[in-house]
Amino acid sequence: MASWSEKELVAFKEAQTLQNRPYNDDKSFAEDNPVWEVTVDKQVFIRGAKGIENTKWYQAGIKNGGQVEVAGKTFEVEYQPVKNAELIKQVTAAYNKKYQGQYPIDLMVSEPVAKATVAVVKK
Repeated sequence: MASWSEKELVAFKEAQTLQNRPYNDDKSFAEDNPVWEVTVDKQVFIRGAKGIENTKWYQAGIKNGGQVEVAGKTFEVEYQPVKNAELIKQVTAAYNKKYQGQYPIDLMVSEPVAKATVAVVKK
């Protein structure tokens, strides 16, 4: 796995959203939609707003990988579920800081959604 460069991390930090494109089994896109993203410790994180079981892109991405786009650049990625409770808390704090006062921040920092946190790992 490749690491995100400092320039790429800055692009993620400055962007309101990234374009999320997880693959289906046939390598078509399961979805192509903007999602909120945050960075913590030189990693990029996104969350499934409907939780683990009901977020289609979460299921497809974990299984098949996909692409994300930010600041006009597209990256092949893997989606790695985050199970570490402390890291999930740090990601929640980053969401609260970046998206404070925006709708639907209350949903995105709720416990069911926090459990659907994934690290977006550059291939």
